[in-house]
Amino acid sequence: MAPQPPQTTLLIGGSNGTATLCAILGDKSNPANANHVLRVATRSGDKYLDDNKAAPRVWRCTEKKHLSDVVAADFLPTRLITHVGAPDSVFVYGGQQEEGENRNDDGAASLNPLERAISGVHAPDNGGPVDIIILACPVSAHFALLRRIAKAMYNLDRRGLLGRSPARPPIYIGSLYAAGGFDWMSRIAFLKERPVDFDGTWKRSLGLFGLKAFPYLTKSLKAGEVTLHGRFPQLQVAVCPSNAGSRSRVKMLLDRVLQNNETGKKLEFLGLSSNEMLGGDGTCEEELQVMNEKDYTTTSSAMSAASAYGGAKNAMIIAAQTHKQIKNAKEGISASAAATSTAPPIIMTANSSATATNSHSSTKNLLPPKPALDALLTQSLADQADPFSSLAFLTCTLNSTNQILHPCILVALFRDEANPERNEKDGTISWNPTKELTPLPRFYADGAAKAEAGQLITAIAGGEMYFVIDALERLLSPRGYDPIAALHGGEPVGRKVMNFLGNSPHDLGSRSGLTNLALKTEFVKLYGNESVNESTASGSDEEDVIGNRAGLINREKLLAWCMSTGLSHNSRLNAVLSPCIIDESSRQEDGTVQIKPNAQTRFFTDDTQHGLCICLGLGELLGFDLERDMPQTLYVVRRLQKWMKKEFVLPQEKVTAGSMIVGDAKDVSETSAPQAFGVKTVQELKRFLQLDVFSETHELNAEGVLRKSGLMARL
Repeated sequence: MAPQPPQTTLLIGGSNGTATLCAILGDKSNPANANHVLRVATRSGDKYLDDNKAAPRVWRCTEKKHLSDVVAADFLPTRLITHVGAPDSVFVYGGQQEEGENRNDDGAASLNPLERAISGVHAPDNGGPVDIIILACPVSAHFALLRRIAKAMYNLDRRGLLGRSPARPPIYIGSLYAAGGFDWMSRIAFLKERPVDFDGTWKRSLGLFGLKAFPYLTKSLKAGEVTLHGRFPQLQVAVCPSNAGSRSRVKMLLDRVLQNNETGKKLEFLGLSSNEMLGGDGTCEEELQVMNEKDYTTTSSAMSAASAYGGAKNAMIIAAQTHKQIKNAKEGISASAAATSTAPPIIMTANSSATATNSHSSTKNLLPPKPALDALLTQSLADQADPFSSLAFLTCTLNSTNQILHPCILVALFRDEANPERNEKDGTISWNPTKELTPLPRFYADGAAKAEAGQLITAIAGGEMYFVIDALERLLSPRGYDPIAALHGGEPVGRKVMNFLGNSPHDLGSRSGLTNLALKTEFVKLYGNESVNESTASGSDEEDVIGNRAGLINREKLLAWCMSTGLSHNSRLNAVLSPCIIDESSRQEDGTVQIKPNAQTRFFTDDTQHGLCICLGLGELLGFDLERDMPQTLYVVRRLQKWMKKEFVLPQEKVTAGSMIVGDAKDVSETSAPQAFGVKTVQELKRFLQLDVFSETHELNAEGVLRKSGLMARL
C-alpha cells in the first residue's frame, strides 16, 4: 500500500465520540493511520491521560459490526471488531494558569494548551499546524468551544504561527454533529472574539464544516474502554465556503477520519450544490464523477498534488473540462476540434521536477490552460447563490431527529397522573427497581413505548416542523431547489414512507396554508399592501381554513404507533437508561423510590434550547401563530423549561395581545433561536446569513481601498 499523505487532526471535547476515534485512529498497526497525527484537546485530563498523567491513555473500542447499518439488529448476523489505540498527544485546557497568562508576550512559551494543540508549537509530536479541528461534544458546548477556538486562532494568526494561504490549504473547523445552528454560532463567536487590530482577512484561510448526523452510536462507561454499537448509515456534510476546492479538501480529510475507504461509506455534500436527490443542482455529483473517472483521489496523486490543496485544484480543473465537453456537445463542436481545449492539464505542484530544472519554464507550466483557469476563479451558480452554505447548515439544524425525539420521550416518560402538581413542577415520578427489573427507566424501551411519545413525535416531526421547513425554504432558497425539505425527517426509510403517504414538508405546508401565509406576510412587509395583485398573495379557494388543525397528517395514528414501536424495540437503544436524579430519602420498604429527570443532561440542554426553541423561533419569525400552528412543540418546551427553571418561551399565563412568545422570553438568549441573535424578521435572517462565518470583512476592506484611491482623493 502506498503511503498516506500527512494529516494532523485535532479532536476537541471529551465525549464518547472522541474516545471512539482515539481507539480507531490511534491504532498505529492499521496502515490507514500511517502519517496521521491525532491530537486531543480536552478539559477531561483524567479521562484522556493515563493514571500517571504522563502519557495519552490507550483506548480499547469494541465495535459491533452489523450486517447493515440501515437495519441493524442484534438478532441479525453481527461480529465484533476490536480497535486499540491512543492519540499522539493530549492537551488539557481551561486551567487557572491559562486564565492568568501574559498575552502581551509574543514568545512561543506564552501559548496556552489549545493554541499549542492547534499550532503544533511545543507539541510532543511532529504534526505541525493542524489540518482539521473537530468538535466532538454536545451541541450546548459548541458556542463556548468556538469562542475558545476563535480566540486561539486570532492570536496564532497574528503571530504567523498557522502558516499562510495559498502556500498552505485552509484549516477546517467543524463538528461531528452540526445541529443547533452551528454556522450561526461560528459567526457570533468569531465576531465576539475579534481583536480591534484584526485587518479583516485571515493570513491562512479557514473553512467550516458540519455533519448532519453524529456518525457513531457509542458509549463509554469506563476510562479506556468504549463500545461502538453501530455507525450511522449516511454521512452528509455541510461545507463553507461553498466551492469545489473546499469540498475536495474536506472529503479527503473526513474520509480518513471516518474510515470511509475501509467501511465503504461515502461522504455526501449538502446544500444548493448537492446532488439532485438531496435537493441541489448536481454540482457535487459532477465533481465526484470527474474525480473518480480521472482517479485523482489515489494516494500517489494526492501526494504529488502540492501536498494538500492540489487535489482540490485538480478537481476544479477536471470539472471545468467536463463542463466544456458538455458545452461542445451542445454546440455541435467535434471531438477533434475540442481536443486541445479538453486535454488533461498538468498537475500544479510547487515541487515538481520541472520546477527544480527550469524555474522559468515551470512557472509558465504552472498556469493551467483554459478552461482550467476559469475553474480556479469561478463558481457554479449554486455556489454563488449560497457562498457560505447557509442552507446546508440549516439542513443539519432543521432535520435533526434527536432534538425532537428526546424532549418528546422525556415528557411522556416523566408523567405521574396520580400526583399532577408535584409532577408538573419537576417531573418527579415513582419507580420500583425490583418490580420493573431495571434500576432506572429505560429511556427508549420504557419512555418511547408510551403512546404519548409517539403522538408527540409524529405531531412535531411530521407536522409542525414541516410547516417551518417548507415556508422557510421557499423564502430562502432559489426557486426550484429544496435542499432542506429533500432531507426531511432525518432517516431515509421514514422519509420514503412520509413521501408515499403525502406527508412531505411541501404537502403539509400546502394543506395547512401556512407556507402561503408566510409568503403573503413577507409580501406585505416588503411592498406595504396587498392590493397590487390579491390573487398572487392569497391561497386557493380550497384553503378555507389556514393553520394547523386535526387531520392534516395522513395516517397520523398509524405513524405514531410505528414510531413508538420502532423506538421501544430498537435493540441498539433498549439498554439506554434515563437521565435521573434519585431521592434516596423517599425510598420505601418495597423499594419504591421517587426519581426526577436530570435537567442538566444533554437531553435537556441540547435538545430543548438548541433544538425545539430554534423551530419555535423560526415559526414566530415567519409569522405563524405559535399557539395555533405549533401547539405540541410549544407544550413540550413549556413543560421542560419548568423542570429546568428557565423561560425560553413565554408561559401561557404571560402571553398578552402583541407579545412575542419567543422574542419576549426572559431566557431566550440562552437558546439558539434566531431571536437570541437579534434576528426577528425574514429579511434580518437573510442579512445575518450573509455575514462571513469567520468575521472577515471583505466589504469594509474594499471600501478602505476605495477611500484611498486617487479618484476619491480628488473629490
